[in-house]
Amino acid sequence: MSNLDKNLFFKNSLFTRSVRSLTVGLFSAALISCGGQTDDLKAWVDTIKAKPPGRIEPMPDVKVYQPHDYASAAERSPFAGMQPELEAQLKLLHEGCDESVQPNPDRRREDLERFSLDSMEMVGTLNRPGKEWGLLRMTAGPNNGQVVKVVVGEYLGIHHGQINNISDRQIEISTLVPDNKGCWEKRTVYLTLAEG
Repeated sequence: MSNLDKNLFFKNSLFTRSVRSLTVGLFSAALISCGGQTDDLKAWVDTIKAKPPGRIEPMPDVKVYQPHDYASAAERSPFAGMQPELEAQLKLLHEGCDESVQPNPDRRREDLERFSLDSMEMVGTLNRPGKEWGLLRMTAGPNNGQVVKVVVGEYLGIHHGQINNISDRQIEISTLVPDNKGCWEKRTVYLTLAEG
C-alpha cells in the first residue's frame, strides 16, 4: 500500500468515525429530549382511569321494514310516448300562436342567458368610433360585482332577451315570455343607469 493510499484510507476512516459519532450523538439527544415530557400524559391517563366506568346505552330497536306496494301500475307510464289525442289537443293550443314570436331552438345560448335580468344593473357605457358597449354589473350569483360589456344584438337574461338599443341612460331589451295559452309574448324591458 502506497503512502497516498494510506493517507486516503486514514482520512476516510476519520471521516467515517466522525460521522458515526455525530449521528449517535444526535440520536441520543433526540431520545433524551423526548423522554422527559410525558408527565402530563401520565397524569391525564391516571385521571381517566380514576373515573368510574360509564353505563353503555342499549342498542336502539330495529324497525321492521314495511315494503311499499306500487299501486300506480295501471296508470300511464311516464316513459311511454304521448297518446295521439293528447298530442292533437296540444297542437290545437299552439295553432292560435303567432309563429314569428317564438324563440329559436337552434340558437346557441350565450353566457349571460344563465342569469336573470334582476341580477344585472347598468353602470355606464363605453364608446369608441363606430362601436358602443353597455356596461352591466352583476348584483347576485357567483359573478357578483363583476362588470361585463354588452352590445346591440347580444342575448341576456333567462327569457330569451335580446338587446335592441343602448343609450347613455338605459339598455332596451326585448324578451319572450310564455303566456297562459302555451304561446310566447314579446315584452320590452329597460335596464336604466344605476344612480350613485
